[in-house]
Amino acid sequence: MAITTVSRLDMMEVKRTIAEVLTLPEELVFDANNMQDISKLDKFITVLNAYQSDIGTEVKFNGTDEEEIASTLREVTISINAYGKNAYDMLCKLTESMRLTAVWQRLKRLGMGYLKCSQIRSLPTTIAGGKEQRAQVDLTFSINPIVKAQVNRGDTVKFNIKRG
Repeated sequence: MAITTVSRLDMMEVKRTIAEVLTLPEELVFDANNMQDISKLDKFITVLNAYQSDIGTEVKFNGTDEEEIASTLREVTISINAYGKNAYDMLCKLTESMRLTAVWQRLKRLGMGYLKCSQIRSLPTTIAGGKEQRAQVDLTFSINPIVKAQVNRGDTVKFNIKRG
């Protein structure tokens, strides 16, 4: 049985969108699960697909193509952390921009819809004899991942009946 992904959340494109909104180079927006050396950076962003919750699934059978298609509506929370100069202000700009048409259109192309954000939390930390600015916010989106699988229909059935 071959299962094919038709659409799913693309975290690489989410990172690109965040970089574009914040007018940052893409290389300053990292996957929180795959960090690179940040020791020489004065600011950067991390993005984490924190959790997803299913809201509901619709399953359809396409008899012509003999395939079953599962379309799930899901709520996804993405945790964004900003580090360094103007960390809090960067997240303010990000959350304030989420409902702009240009951002909405980009999210729509990614199969996402912006729903809400948490409070922005200022989390300054003392490091190496000074303070580093840090801030964190959770953004919640709706997504619609779709998968399909070949399912051969049975047009005829043969029965062998043994008596006896």
